Amino acid sequence: MDKEKVVIVGVKTPREEIDTEELKGLIEALGGEVIQIVIQKRKAPSPSTYIGKGKVREIDTQNATLIVAYHTLSYSQKRNLENLTGLPVIDRTEVILEIFARRARTKEAKLQVELAKASYQLSHLRGKGKELSRLGGGIGTRGPGETKTEVEARALRKKIHKLKKKIEEIEKRYSLVRESRKRKNFITIAVVGYTNVGKSTLVKALTKKDVFIKNIPFATLDVKTGSLYLEGRKVLISDTVGFIRNLPHELVASFKTTLGEVKESDILLIVFDVSSERLEEELKSVKEVLKKLGAWNKPKIFVANKTDCIVDSYEKSQTLYTELLGKLPEENAPIVFISAKFGWGFENLKLEITKFL
Repeated sequence: MDKEKVVIVGVKTPREEIDTEELKGLIEALGGEVIQIVIQKRKAPSPSTYIGKGKVREIDTQNATLIVAYHTLSYSQKRNLENLTGLPVIDRTEVILEIFARRARTKEAKLQVELAKASYQLSHLRGKGKELSRLGGGIGTRGPGETKTEVEARALRKKIHKLKKKIEEIEKRYSLVRESRKRKNFITIAVVGYTNVGKSTLVKALTKKDVFIKNIPFATLDVKTGSLYLEGRKVLISDTVGFIRNLPHELVASFKTTLGEVKESDILLIVFDVSSERLEEELKSVKEVLKKLGAWNKPKIFVANKTDCIVDSYEKSQTLYTELLGKLPEENAPIVFISAKFGWGFENLKLEITKFL
């Protein structure tokens, strides 16, 4: 998406708020420049063009080179928007998939991203089949009366099957490692949270583990596990992939190997950026993903990171406690204020962890 001039289009319904600022940040993370945001209030997206045709005319087709839709589009919505504007159209899911593809560094991450992309492509072939005429039988891969789309779909299903087999082999290795940890009575902690809230910085500071740290969305796609000793017991702390609002189901399904570390952990550290203007929305999104994984009811500690962005000392961070209470998605879990950047609050965090040992 380098140097693309992007127009974001979105539909705001009575039942859903949309966060175009977040999408703008994702587009910029890919090197794109958002030059216009076109939002329409509707009861529901148009089944043919997503936004109404009148709203389509507001799009700056003279300067833009790409349209990005806030919601996942059907094949016909995408095709019709492209025909009306003369511009290529992608959706938010494709933006996130592209970021994941660029961030993937290990074999495991690359396989999982490839599976997510193939699953997305297959789901968008379904609306395409009726658009193409049937082709006669002949020598080769096409059977009698098969459309080009059906041939593409069969190839994708074959690819998905192969990828799942490879990922299952990796999952077996992960399972053996987890079983070994349980036999050795290790405590396992998964560090979870919205993307780009400082999870990797925290894991590195606590465990001295060499993890990749960069101030970009989804910098971590692989599980990185370090350790420390508390109360004489070995505690394993794993950095995990960041969450986001409406994380595409293709990614949740494909990353079950990586996210399995969350589901199998003993304790969750839910890290959040206490200075974020969208704090409640971000925590709500984290809760939704953890519920999908069946992990929300695990013992948890809320870790308020980046307190240094609000106050100038650790002592002053304690004054933020009452402000946060109404914003957290669970009232009874402990809250620890830290600055992973400056090392504030780590002893308190370790103390809270020991209470679960």
